[in-house]
Amino acid sequence: MKRCSIIMHSIGGNCYILGSYFQELLKDRGVDARLYRVKDDDLHIWAERLDTTNEYYEEILALPEAGLETLHKSDMVILGCPTRFGNVTAEMKAFLDTSFEMGESQQLAGKLFACFTSCLHSTNEGIHALDNMVYWAQSQGMIHIPFGIHVSPSNLENQPASGIVHLGGLDGVFRPSQQLGELMSCYADTLASYLQE
Repeated sequence: MKRCSIIMHSIGGNCYILGSYFQELLKDRGVDARLYRVKDDDLHIWAERLDTTNEYYEEILALPEAGLETLHKSDMVILGCPTRFGNVTAEMKAFLDTSFEMGESQQLAGKLFACFTSCLHSTNEGIHALDNMVYWAQSQGMIHIPFGIHVSPSNLENQPASGIVHLGGLDGVFRPSQQLGELMSCYADTLASYLQE
């Protein structure tokens, strides 16, 4: 069975929700989907300040921490994190930076890739974060499976081609909607089809 590693950083819980749902959708489609977190030494501080973080704090900490071996053993990698100033979070960037030597030796070349993000209120802001994740994957020689080109325009609902963007509002108070879940289900169909070939 092909393995998909969903590696996420979540502060307010939305990326945890998205990552968990991707895991569920892919498992339903016969994929060995595993959910991981990146290291975040400050998550306990956010949990003390924000109810949205505190709500999923224990569940996030219970996830295994992703490492280079996680990337190496994966047939597909899905990255997800909040958008910060049009980029990935510092914690996700730190994780991706550990893979520099893998990029030099192209150890991940040919593996499949997808991504998602949660941002305040602008899909355009989220697109920049997705693009940074895609650039990382391309530098590793991975094959990006975009979202937008595989569905009809009526189903896009303002989603970019590069991945999934969730608009969480200030402090992530808006949780992913059923409509977004339907789009993720469509994306999961596409992702699973690549792993079943």
